[in-house]
Amino acid sequence: MPYGDGMLGFSVLERSVTLDAPIDEVFRFHLDTRNAPLISPGNNEFVEIAGDFPVHLGSFVRLRVRQKPMPFAQTWVVRIADLEEPTLVTDVAERSPFAYWRHEHHFASDAAGGTVMTDHLEYRLPLGPLGVLADRLLVRHMLDRIFTERHRRTREHFATAP
Repeated sequence: MPYGDGMLGFSVLERSVTLDAPIDEVFRFHLDTRNAPLISPGNNEFVEIAGDFPVHLGSFVRLRVRQKPMPFAQTWVVRIADLEEPTLVTDVAERSPFAYWRHEHHFASDAAGGTVMTDHLEYRLPLGPLGVLADRLLVRHMLDRIFTERHRRTREHFATAP
């Protein structure tokens, strides 16, 4: 089940993808947020990505992202809340359009020498019951499309990497 409604309007999205690359390579790739444009849907324009790279526990990253066709960029500030090499990177939004955002990137080696990457996202929209309604009508579908595309592009990136 990719979604679940928690208490107080929290939602969960979880998706996994198998990548043709060793776990250390996939983990290192995700420590550099400047790689986000390589795996994000084409309608996401990264106006700014600022921070120290590779990220480490406690790092802050500032992103300004314009999601076309919206005419303005949204500012995100995320903090690296958990980091366990080479199996976990967790970012928590300190500033974002969401009331709550926690994104865990889990990595596990598979038997073929590749990596299973699982994105586990917990989020909540602002505006209480209106946010819950917006999530059910629009946002969870939008996030599902975004993560489906991110996984497709990540798989493609590692399939063509030297």
